[in-house]
Amino acid sequence: MENKKELILLVDDNPANLRIGKNVLAEKYAVATAPSAEKLFSLLKTSRPDLILLDIDMPDMNGYEAIRMLKSRKETKDIPVIFLTGKTESGDELEGLSLGAMDYITKPFQPPLLLKRIEVHLLVSSQRKTLEKQAAELQYYNSHLRRAFSTYLSEDVVEEIAANPARLQLGGVKRRMSAMFTDVFNFTGIAEALSPEDLVDLLNRYFSVMSGAILEQKGTIDKYEGDAIVAFFGAPLEQADHALRCCTAAAAMKRLELEWNRKRILERPGFAPVFTRIGINTGDMIAGNMGTDRKMNYTIMGNAVNLAARLERVNKLYKTGILASEDTIKECGNRLLVRRLDRIRVPGINEPVLIHEILELTERASEAAKRLADLFQAALGFFEKRDWKAAEAAFIHVLRYNPEDGPSHLYLDRCRFYRETPPEDSWDGIFNFNEK
Repeated sequence: MENKKELILLVDDNPANLRIGKNVLAEKYAVATAPSAEKLFSLLKTSRPDLILLDIDMPDMNGYEAIRMLKSRKETKDIPVIFLTGKTESGDELEGLSLGAMDYITKPFQPPLLLKRIEVHLLVSSQRKTLEKQAAELQYYNSHLRRAFSTYLSEDVVEEIAANPARLQLGGVKRRMSAMFTDVFNFTGIAEALSPEDLVDLLNRYFSVMSGAILEQKGTIDKYEGDAIVAFFGAPLEQADHALRCCTAAAAMKRLELEWNRKRILERPGFAPVFTRIGINTGDMIAGNMGTDRKMNYTIMGNAVNLAARLERVNKLYKTGILASEDTIKECGNRLLVRRLDRIRVPGINEPVLIHEILELTERASEAAKRLADLFQAALGFFEKRDWKAAEAAFIHVLRYNPEDGPSHLYLDRCRFYRETPPEDSWDGIFNFNEK
C-alpha cells in the first residue's frame, strides 16, 4: 500500500506564488493552499497539516500575527512553521524565528533547496513526535520507579532513589540547582547536506556522546529538542556540588565533541564539524513531575532556568562555547579556568548578569588556555577604565596570540567604535542583548 503523503499548507495572498509553490511541492507532498491567514485558520478546523509555509506581507492579518495565534493555541502550537517570504532584512528573519518559526526562506527560492529544507524539518519533527510518544508510553505504562526514571537519569541516581524512594518528592519542589541548555551552531546547514538516514545517525551518535557526559556527572536530562539538550543538576536528588558537576559535564562535552569531530572527519571526509554552544546558570528553580496522571514530565522551570537558555544564545555574539553566570562560577571556587567577559542584560531578566566563559577545568587547563585568559583579562581591564587606545592595543595583542578568539574580536570593534564615539559619562558598561 502506498504511503500517505505528508500535507503542506501554503499560505500566500499572491495567486501566482500559490500556483508556483504548489507545482514545486506537489512532486513530493500533498498540498493545500490558503490565500490569507483567515483562510488558513478556516482550513485548520477540518485538517491538520504536517507543516505550514507562511508568507509575511498579507492584508488583514500578516504572517507575524498568524504565527502568534498558531503558537498560542493548544491544537496548533506544535505544527512546524516556515516563513516563505520576500522580506529579506536580517531583522525580519530574527523576528520570524523569535516568534517560533523553525526556518526562514526568502523568495525567489530555489525549488531543490526548498524541498530539501522541508524534508529535513519534517524528519526532525517526526523524530521529535516519536520520542514524545515513546516517553509518554513509558511514563503511563511503567509505574515502577526504576523503569520510570532510567530513561533520563544516570544509573547511579536511579539506584539511590530505588534504595530510598522517600528522597524523591513528586510534584514540584523549589531548590537551588544548576541548569544547562545546549544547541548546535548551524545545525540546519549541517542537516541540509545529509540524507535523512545520515541525519538520524548523526543525531543519535551526537546525543549518545553528549548525554554520556551529563549522566557521568549524575545530571538529569530533561528533554531533547531537535539538536538541543536541556539538562539540570541537583534534582531529583540534592547535590551540594551541582554547579561544579554541571560545569564539569560541559567541559567534558566540549572535549568529547573535539574527539568526535576528528573521528567523523576520518570516517566521512568533507563532514562539517559540529560546534556545541552551552549556557549554564545556577539559582532557585522548581523541579518535579509536571502534567497529568496519563502524561507527565520530570522537568524544571523558573526565571533561573530561563537565564540558562538565554546564555546559550548569547554564545553566538561572543563566538564562545560555554557561557555561565556569576552565580554558577562562584559556587565552583577555583576548580575552573574562566575569563570574565561582560555585564549584559537579556530579554525577560531585569537584573544585569555578569557572564564568564568556561575554558576548562583548572587541573586540565593547558598553558595556552591560561595565557589566553590572562591576556584577555588584562585587555578587559583597560577597556573598563575607558582607556580605549590601550585596550585596542591589548586586544590586538590577544589576537596575535590567538587569531580566532571571538571575544577579542568583539571587544576590538567596541574599542574602535568608542575611540570615535565615546559613551556618556553615565554609561554603566552594561550591554543589552535583545535576541531571545
